[in-house]
Amino acid sequence: MSKSQKDDIIKEKLRQIEHDIELEKIVYDRQVDATIKGYDERVAQVKNRVIENLLDLVTNIKPEIHHNFTVRKEINETGTYTRIFDPLHSGRRC
Repeated sequence: MSKSQKDDIIKEKLRQIEHDIELEKIVYDRQVDATIKGYDERVAQVKNRVIENLLDLVTNIKPEIHHNFTVRKEINETGTYTRIFDPLHSGRRC
C-alpha cells in the first residue's frame, strides 16, 4: 500500500469520525434542549404554586395580640401578673 493510499484511508477515517462527532453533537444538543425545556416547565409550575401560597399567607392574617403584650399590660395596670395558662403545655404559641 502506498503512502498516498494510506493518507486517503486516514483522511476518510477522519471524515467519518468528524461526521460521527457532528451527529453526537446534534443528539446531545436535542437532549440538552429537552432537559432545559422540562426544567423551565417545572419552574413555571412551582413558581405559580409558591406565589399562590405566599398570597394566601399574606391575605390570611389572623390579628392576635402577642402574649407578652398582654402580660406587660396586666403588670402595668395591676402591678402583678396572673398566669392564666401554661405556655409550655397549652399548645398556644407565645
